[in-house]
Amino acid sequence: MYVDSEMYIIHCDLDAFFASVEQRDNPALRGKPVIVGGTPQSRGVVSTCSYEARRYGVKSAMPASQALKLCPQGVFLPVDMKRYQEASRQVFKILSDYTPLMEPLSIDEAFLDVKGCTSLFGPAEAIARTIKERVLAEVGLTISTGISYNKFLAKLASELGKPDGFKVITRQDARSVLDPLPVSCLWGVGKKTRQVFEHMGINTIGEVRQVPLELLEKRLGSSARAILDMACGIDLRPLDTARTARSMGREITFEQDVLEPEQLEKALLQFSEYLGQKLRTAALKARSVTIKVRYHDFKTVTRSRTMTPSIFSDLDIYDTAVSLLRETHPGKVRLIGLQVELDYPRELVQGSIFETGETEENLLIDKTIDLLRERFGNDAITRASLMKK
Repeated sequence: MYVDSEMYIIHCDLDAFFASVEQRDNPALRGKPVIVGGTPQSRGVVSTCSYEARRYGVKSAMPASQALKLCPQGVFLPVDMKRYQEASRQVFKILSDYTPLMEPLSIDEAFLDVKGCTSLFGPAEAIARTIKERVLAEVGLTISTGISYNKFLAKLASELGKPDGFKVITRQDARSVLDPLPVSCLWGVGKKTRQVFEHMGINTIGEVRQVPLELLEKRLGSSARAILDMACGIDLRPLDTARTARSMGREITFEQDVLEPEQLEKALLQFSEYLGQKLRTAALKARSVTIKVRYHDFKTVTRSRTMTPSIFSDLDIYDTAVSLLRETHPGKVRLIGLQVELDYPRELVQGSIFETGETEENLLIDKTIDLLRERFGNDAITRASLMKK
């Protein structure tokens, strides 16, 4: 990170993105509490919600049934990822018009480094305002922007300004902005770290800055230095302009709790086919496999396994997932998920990937299924074990 005082890092974050797309496309929803995600009947969770719904206490990742209790007049809608992805593509195209130095964080937010572009487009403040105007005019959505001299403060600025925000945090006012904020506003401070601070009698960022580093290291370990730096407005991380998706996954919330392992394994097989096809299409591999199991009482467990060599066969993913599932405790399951961590392109992998004829045969089957589905649709071919009896 540069050390001068120039404001050139912009954090852009679309406001209540999924819900805003729904309100944009259906004017009758504007001004109403829109809740996107699972419906109360499906027992899913909230993906995001409009600011009207947030006033009732509805939050992301909340069970839809709880959201209904808090906001019975809410409009519950399913996720329509194709529309959200298209809106995201349009927004990111606008962002890329102003700098090639961009770090996407998710489908709806990114960091921009505009230091080398100010001679063309003006200072960061002007660029941010232009981005806001274009996103509203061309995509029909509001976007909050935060500007500062590092990533932490730029993101904090956009969060403090929401919705439809525009906020600048300079070196001169950084500490006055930070001091009264709760410690949870610091990157790296989650539930456990917050509890440590509470036991120390520390509630605000300003109070964190008064604690000697040596004491913080005793309480927080290796993360102490980074947390103290951020409390002082210091963040030396550069933009990760090569950042791409680190993982991909699928999950399902069952309409009724599931006790039978066979039904859970069927879900994992469906997920494995989906993820395997995605990996092969992108010429990627999975370096690890993770399952998530949420029980009827909302207790959630995860199990992971690193793969050596990395894998991309449907059955390799499935066999690993089932093995991990058998490491969990039996019980009534509300949700099951499968995630793979992405690895480098396949052509860079050593030949050990084809050590067994079985793996090569599975790969041939997978590729044949991929071709059939690409030509005739996903329902053209189904494994016998997934067919309804």
